[in-house]
Amino acid sequence: MPYLIIFICMIMLQSCQQKENTMIPPQTEKIVHSFTIHNQTINDEYEWLRDKNWPMVEDPKILQHLTNENNYFEQFFADTKSQKEQIFEELKARIKLDDQSPYIKRDNYYYYTRTEADKEYPIYCRKIGNMEATEEVLLDVNKLAANKKFTKISALSISPDHKLMAYAADFSGDERYTIYVYDLINKKYLADEINNTLGDIVWHEHIPGFFYTPTNENWRCDTVMFHMLGDKQTDKIILHEPNSLYNVNVGKSASRQYIVIDVGGHDSNEAYVLLMSDQNFTPMLVKARQDGIFYDLEHHGNYFYIKTNEQAKKFRIARIAIDDFTNNNWEDYITEEQEQYLTDFDITQNYLILNYSILGLPLIKIQDLNTLQLKTIHFPDQAYTATAGSTNFDEDDLRVTYSSLARPNTTYKYDFLQDSLSILKVQEIPSGFNPDEYTVERIFADTDNVKVPITLFYKKSLFKKDGSNPLYLYGYGSYGYSVPLVFRNAAVSMVNRGFVFAIAHIRGGDELGHDWYEAAKFLNKTRTFNDFIASTKKLIAEKYTSMGNIAICGGSAGGLLIGAVLNQAPELFKAAIAHVPFVDVLNTMLDESLPLTPGEFKEWGNPKELEYFNYIKSYSPYDNIKAQNYPTIMVTAGLSDPRVGYWEAAKWVARLRATKTDDNLIVLKTNMEAGHVGASGRFDYLKETADDLVFMFKVFKKN
Repeated sequence: MPYLIIFICMIMLQSCQQKENTMIPPQTEKIVHSFTIHNQTINDEYEWLRDKNWPMVEDPKILQHLTNENNYFEQFFADTKSQKEQIFEELKARIKLDDQSPYIKRDNYYYYTRTEADKEYPIYCRKIGNMEATEEVLLDVNKLAANKKFTKISALSISPDHKLMAYAADFSGDERYTIYVYDLINKKYLADEINNTLGDIVWHEHIPGFFYTPTNENWRCDTVMFHMLGDKQTDKIILHEPNSLYNVNVGKSASRQYIVIDVGGHDSNEAYVLLMSDQNFTPMLVKARQDGIFYDLEHHGNYFYIKTNEQAKKFRIARIAIDDFTNNNWEDYITEEQEQYLTDFDITQNYLILNYSILGLPLIKIQDLNTLQLKTIHFPDQAYTATAGSTNFDEDDLRVTYSSLARPNTTYKYDFLQDSLSILKVQEIPSGFNPDEYTVERIFADTDNVKVPITLFYKKSLFKKDGSNPLYLYGYGSYGYSVPLVFRNAAVSMVNRGFVFAIAHIRGGDELGHDWYEAAKFLNKTRTFNDFIASTKKLIAEKYTSMGNIAICGGSAGGLLIGAVLNQAPELFKAAIAHVPFVDVLNTMLDESLPLTPGEFKEWGNPKELEYFNYIKSYSPYDNIKAQNYPTIMVTAGLSDPRVGYWEAAKWVARLRATKTDDNLIVLKTNMEAGHVGASGRFDYLKETADDLVFMFKVFKKN
């Protein structure tokens, strides 16, 4: 009898293997499309996949193709239904489903969000007087999201008198938010409703109304406007920026005495301030933008405090008297530290908060503005994320958030006088997590005479360091974005199955300073890809894994990274995951009608200039697919994504399949109800994360 069971199991296994091997991917029609630029002809046989009426996607042929791809994706996962459910429950078990955020105090009100065990979305609440008072629910997003496939709140802002609530909601994933205003006293919505905004809401302190940024027809933010409550006339334009290389955003100083408008691009910015007492709403320019110069400002007393890289590559804090700020007489207040990169700052009534980075690791300093005494906050781990800021200017509420790959997020309150941290909240892991069972490590890869940091996370009992461990390597490397070393639910699931989880802190990010970012943009972008490949080879050489035993992942501009390294060195990898990947770089950068393209000229260069055209064409993943073997690849896209068009992923997948020389599968899933960030509900998001893990475990044959 046992032999019969074994025989049946063998037949079933063989059947499953044959089924997977005979999966037939959707056939993508090739339609001739060519154009000439710089005396070069560009052929794009899959250009038809972009709907000519985008952002509306209604072409039945395109929708059918995306549906076919989604069906193929589901076919690939058909035999993993139980495993996917198991992984989902595993991820869910690490989240405290009935939870509450630390409070933020405003005047005599305590604001916070909470979640309920069976609900997808947060509930915004407040209490009066103390946290033991009766709760008032301000907005239950679960009710707002009822019968909707996507719901995202970008901002919820309470009026200075605490009587009105304004929030910005997106119900399609296209990041065009509608602002609604709710009367918290009379429990009713006001007639004031503003469509097509970026989602910023900044209340005036004395006048019943708020500032916001509308999006234009190309989903760009070039204007700040003011809406007076109850006014049915056209809202007042406060500032308009005509240069499409720059976007505007609006905020409020911590002191609540100034509105601050930032006009920023990829290589410079300038700021305007508007005094709350100015009834004419006249923004005053602090300092005109200069190439390569950035600055941020805060207000305190008689001064503006300014973080800038002017005459300070690692950034410094300057100070300027309010009654003399138009003379640009910026005096040094906190001088540049050569080994410390000043990433951010904040200010309260009595303290200046400084966030530094040293070799990609945080360093926090707090200065008493009265005594000028400076204190440093230290942390024990090899690699971690820590940020200090304030939630209340007047009450000197100093807070520090801390996390590492092996330590769940902790929020502290810092007492400067006692030089002590007290815990406000620790992220609870209901299913249990013991940091002592894991190791966080940092090594460096050598390339181009620089050392690229790599952060590693693994379970001690499963790590062998003989090359046999499979490894997951994540990277981004663009826009000066630093990948945070925070606790990651999915990473725990990986390392508990013997994977090594790694992050390559490649050039293009700013982990090692602003120079680290600028070293890999424009005509040096390929350094990002070379750093990632060098990191991979270092991990192989040090026997954290072995060639062909590696999965790589990146999203958006990180998807560009994945596409580029797959073209350059596919033999290194067993699997790849690319989320909303920016892979059709040349075509996108040639199309100024797309939302982000003009502003991106300061990041990638303008391909209408021959030098940039040739360079971008040399690395654009879609344009450099080769007749070679590629690993198994999973790709995702969002139909309403305004940042990276869904067609980039669809075209890339089609050309890869038509060109590559292997039988490895490539699957594509387009979320038909979401955009760049994927699903909006926390459980739906976990299901998407489970897809990633199940894909990888299936390729590596892990349970």
